[in-house]
Order: sequence, then C-alpha cells, then structure tokens
Amino acid sequence: MSASLLRLKPLLRPALAATGAAAAAAAAISAPPRCEEAPKRVTTLTLRVDPSIEGDVAFWLPASLKKLLEMPGMLGAKVLKPLSAPAAAAAAEPAADAASKPGVIFVLGGPGAGKGTQCGKMVEKYGYVHLSAGDLLRAERKSGSDVGDMIEEYIREGKIVPVEITVGLILKAIEADGGGRFLVDGFPRNANNLSGWHAVASASLNVGGVLQYDCPEEVMEARLIERGKTSGRVDDNVESIRKRFAVFERETMPVLQYYEYLGLVHKVDGTRPVDEVWVDTQAAVEAIEGRLAAAAAAAAPTGAPPSDDRAEWRVHVYGSGADASLAPDAARHLAAEAAARWGAGAVDVVDEGTSVCEVSLKAFDLDALRSFD
Repeated sequence: MSASLLRLKPLLRPALAATGAAAAAAAAISAPPRCEEAPKRVTTLTLRVDPSIEGDVAFWLPASLKKLLEMPGMLGAKVLKPLSAPAAAAAAEPAADAASKPGVIFVLGGPGAGKGTQCGKMVEKYGYVHLSAGDLLRAERKSGSDVGDMIEEYIREGKIVPVEITVGLILKAIEADGGGRFLVDGFPRNANNLSGWHAVASASLNVGGVLQYDCPEEVMEARLIERGKTSGRVDDNVESIRKRFAVFERETMPVLQYYEYLGLVHKVDGTRPVDEVWVDTQAAVEAIEGRLAAAAAAAAPTGAPPSDDRAEWRVHVYGSGADASLAPDAARHLAAEAAARWGAGAVDVVDEGTSVCEVSLKAFDLDALRSFD
C-alpha cells in the first residue's frame, strides 16, 4: 500500500463506520486551503514591445519592478515570456506561403501490392514527382557512406530504417526538385516515421491523402519472388519477404488506421489487373486533388492587414489586501518609465485587471514548495 493510502486510512475508517461508503467518499475529499486569512492581490499586465528594443527591455523590466515593489503593500512580481505564439498569432502565417505549400500523397501497401506500377502511371498522367522511400534509401546505401552501410544492414534484415535518415532523404529530394506535387511511396511505415514527419515536415508540406493498395500476402509473395529473378534486390527472397509482411502488419497498419480516422485514406484493391486498379487510382487522385485545392483556397490571401509583430511579455504583480484601490498603479509606473527611456509608444503597457486569491494549492500539500508563494 502506498504512503498516500496509509495516510488516508485513519480518515476513512470513522467515516465508513458512521455513514457508510457515500460518507467515506465525501470525507476523503478535504476542502482546499483558502486565502481569507491573508488575501493576496494579483494584477496582470501585458507589455507589447517594439522588437528593436526587446533586449533592452529584458534588462530594464526587472529593475523597474524592484522600484515598484518598494512601495507599501507590495509582495513580489513575476515576469513571463511566452514559450510559444498564441493560437491567433500562429494563424497569422502569411497566407501566400500556406497556399503555396507542396502537396504530398502518401502511397502505402504491403511489399508487392503494386504501388510502384500505379505511381508510374500517376507520374505520366498528373506530372507528379515520385519519391520512393525505399529507392532513396537504396541509393544512399550504394553511395558507400557510413549511413549507407547502416541502411544495407536494416534492409537485409527486413527492418525499418530510423526515421531521422528516411525523413531527411525525403525532404532533401523534395527541396531539390522544387515541384508542387509529390508521391511519397512506402512512407510513413510506422508510428516513429509518422512522428518524425509531423515534427520535421508537416509545417512545410500539405498531406492531401493516402493511397492504400490492399493485396493478400500470397499474391504479393508470388509477385516479389518473380521480381527477384531480375531485380537484384537482396530483400527479394522468401525469408526477407515474409519478415517484411510481418513488419507491415505490425507497424504500418496502425499508421493507416490513424489516417483513416482523419478521413484521408483511399483504399484500392491491388489484386486486379493493372488497368482496373488504375481506374480506382484515378478516382482517388481526383478526390485528393479536390482536397488540396480546397486547402489552398482556404489559405489564399484575404487582403487583411499584416499582424503586429511586437514581442509580448506578461507581468504578475502581487500585493497584500483585497482593496485594489490602495495599490500603486503598476501599469502607470511601468508605462511612464518606458516612455521616458524609449519614447511614447515603444512599449505599450496594458492593465488586464486585478484578482484576489481565492484558493491556494501546492503539490502534495508541501509547504516547502514556494513556487506559488
């Protein structure tokens, strides 16, 4: 039994004896400590700073606040610098950049499902650039580099190559081409690939959809064994093929389920003749193109004025007593000093309001934790 539960037992036993389980549950929930005995006043200020003087403000602000804290009734202050832009600022990405992002279609399916054949036909009809994750990895392997030797070992064993290598090769190829539409064949193959893609590439590329070519293993195995007679690929043998099937089922299917949840998967039966598969592929591509066009239209410029690029800081000023009228005007103090130092308008100081502490909580009820004092 944990130490926490041991501490709770003496509290729960009388409650259970007196009023049963319902009373015990209520007794176990103690009222949080309130602030009536020593009410704390918190004033929130927002400072919007001209970027050209942000560094100077970072040095000036603590010194100015120290002067303020020498006044009666003041307890302390905290300066907060946002770790990330607020949602509204993130949405202010230049619309032209968002609308011009290259579109990507992921092409997935088991080994031998017919992905490469259909990609060739899409390149011919739609002018897409076909990037096979496997081909990029094999080309690097043949380069003789240390990375190439590592890739060689992974491919021979039928294992997934680390995401850092795969994403890097794909992005390098996309940037080198400079086109607007890309078929990325055989990627993302697992959750690690997917996570790496989101971390590195999602901000600069639009994923329009996922083409999934579905085919039974026995059909794919027969195709790969036949291909292995002329391909020269070290992984076109029965042992490696079956390892690849197991890896696909275990690691790639969850990725497809993720994109299915997003409504982006277009499943195509790959067992049929090539021309019949191509009919369904074209229908899927048209749907994906419609989705990409809609995304570009939504991101098109609207003529709205550019957003203010001022840096934003927040200050919490703590004082004693619930009567805010007795507190010094922190916003006026900072605004006057900033205007005297850099001129009017260089630093906007906005008083966001004053609150009074209602409840004070500390992790594990440890008084030694002073983070929120």
